[in-house]
Amino acid sequence: MFMNRLFYVLSVVCFTVFVGQAQIDAGSVFGLPFASLAEITAITTAQEGSLAYASDTDKVYKFNGTSWEEIANNNNPSVHLGAFIISSTGTQTISGLPFQPTQISFVGHANVETFNLNSDNGTRNNETGLPNSFGSTNGFARNDGGTIVQQSIFIGSSGNSINDISRFASSSHCIGIRYGNQNGDLLGLTTASVTSFNVDGFTINVDNLADNVVVIYHAYD
Repeated sequence: MFMNRLFYVLSVVCFTVFVGQAQIDAGSVFGLPFASLAEITAITTAQEGSLAYASDTDKVYKFNGTSWEEIANNNNPSVHLGAFIISSTGTQTISGLPFQPTQISFVGHANVETFNLNSDNGTRNNETGLPNSFGSTNGFARNDGGTIVQQSIFIGSSGNSINDISRFASSSHCIGIRYGNQNGDLLGLTTASVTSFNVDGFTINVDNLADNVVVIYHAYD
C-alpha cells in the first residue's frame, strides 16, 4: 500500500515538473541573428552550419562552408519561370528568384534576339548567312551535391534551302546554338554554361557569342 502511494506521489511530481519545463514565453524562445540578405551573404568566413535570418526576404539561410543557401520552406514557390538575353561574352548573373535553384532548364531559338519581335530576318531573301539560320537549343543545369551537371543540344538549318542540317551538343554547356548555312556549314556559335547557383538566382558564363539570343528558363527549388 505504501509503495503504491509513493509511486502515485512521484508520478504527480514528475508530471508537474515536466509540464512546468514545457511552458514557453518570450524570454525562452531561440532567436537567430538577423540582417539583410546582402549583409548575410557578404559574410564568407562563417562556421559551417551557421544560421541567419534575412529580414528582407523573410527566410532562414545556412552557411555550407563556402556560401549561404536557403533552408527549404514548403510555403515558398518551388518553380520559377523567367527569361533573359545573352548579349555579350563573359559572366552574367540572373537574380530575383524567390529561392536558390537546384536545377534549371533552358530553351532558346536562333535569330530571336529581343523580347518583342514581329518580322522576317531583316535581310534579303535567300540570305545564306547567319541572319537566315534557324534552330532551337534545349539544355539543363543541375546541382548534384555541389557538382554542376549540364547538357545542351541543338538542331537547325537555313532559310535559304536545306541541303544539310546543323547539329550541336555539349556536356559542358546548358545553352548552345550552332548557326549554319544551307549546307550545314558552321557560321558561328553562341554557348553558355551555369557556373553557380545563388541564393536568389544563378550565374552563367558566355564563352561564345555569334549573335544575341533570348533564353527562357524554368528554375526549380
